[in-house]
Amino acid sequence: MSWWQRRSSRKTQSKTYELRIAGELIPYTVTWKAVKNMNLRVMPDGTVKVSAPWRMPAQSVTQFVSEHESFIDKARQRFKDHRANQEKVVSYRYETGELFPILGYEARLEVAEIEANHAPYVSWSESEPAVLYMFVKPHSTVAERAALLEKFWEGLVEDVVKSMRDRIYHRYIEAGYDVPYPKLRIREAKTRWGSCSLRTERIMINQKLLIGPRLFLEYVMIHEFAHFIQPNHSSRFWQVVAEFMPQWQTVRRELTYYFRGR
Repeated sequence: MSWWQRRSSRKTQSKTYELRIAGELIPYTVTWKAVKNMNLRVMPDGTVKVSAPWRMPAQSVTQFVSEHESFIDKARQRFKDHRANQEKVVSYRYETGELFPILGYEARLEVAEIEANHAPYVSWSESEPAVLYMFVKPHSTVAERAALLEKFWEGLVEDVVKSMRDRIYHRYIEAGYDVPYPKLRIREAKTRWGSCSLRTERIMINQKLLIGPRLFLEYVMIHEFAHFIQPNHSSRFWQVVAEFMPQWQTVRRELTYYFRGR
């Protein structure tokens, strides 16, 4: 049996320590075992685990963990936000009093019954943004109400995004830029607010943007149009964005903050 094999056959040893980050004591477990280098992992539940070679002194491990304080804090926050997002998944009954986010407003649902021979519909206006009206047939089911609201949402999203596309396009043309009139693709994306295809002259917009204020959609649309002029994110690209939205950095920060945990 080789020396490394003899070392590998030893039982692991573990001990728990504490690290203070932003006033919070965070426990972390160190396990000494047959590894060549120290490794640190932040688990989805926020716990911190460290593996260290057998002969690594505890003081060296402590220093190693302290040097990774920023990584630990960011990883724990990321998992915390993810858990909060999962917990916030709402199960709607589509009844009066429930709240729905639309273009930065919290609209309170008002459900009313209509005669059986009338078509059900949903109505909402920015002139009265605090109320979302749903007119349904007697004894309508949750699934029917959900489908009704989904149809309304799809129509609203398409109208708002197309209107914003047209407005930003004309602003670029008036500013002297030779940009195409792009096709649109609207969908729910997990990691991107928008994208631009130079080959197909198509802009993709994440429909989740329509939960927030119109200003967020305007920023993303300006951003994607700028890619027709400058494909990458060079300083020239950001100069173009700033030409149409000087406060783009503030808006981008607000967008990120608004959707954190949503």
